[in-house]
Amino acid sequence: MAFVPKTRSEAQAWLQRFHAVNDSLEVSGLASIYARDANMQFGNMPLVEGLDAIRNFLGATWARLEMMHHETESFDLVENKIYQPCHITWRVKNDPEKEKITVPAFAFIYLVTSGVDAGLVSRASFYMDGAPLVAAIQRSS
Repeated sequence: MAFVPKTRSEAQAWLQRFHAVNDSLEVSGLASIYARDANMQFGNMPLVEGLDAIRNFLGATWARLEMMHHETESFDLVENKIYQPCHITWRVKNDPEKEKITVPAFAFIYLVTSGVDAGLVSRASFYMDGAPLVAAIQRSS
């Protein structure tokens, strides 16, 4: 169940749940963390608008992954915003090198504060160098 974190420990629990849903690589869980009208931005890529578009965008990448794991480095909660540097580790399906790819990343997450979508992501911006992941995906094709 979604909730709006008010304390540091609540924000940590919220992030653990957020990452668990993403790390599952199952798009069916995204409605439990993203609002229906959420927007998502990866660096300078086009804005992904709406839950269905987020499912399609993430699903296309996640279908190529064997595993993904987020390791939170630190985080800050300011009102309805979470700022969070982390490290993301991936393993790509059918990668002949079976490389375990880890990159630093940064997330800036806005949460809905009221209504039926309270505690869900309204906007998320993610910043990282995805080149190592792209290279492994190309290698596995």
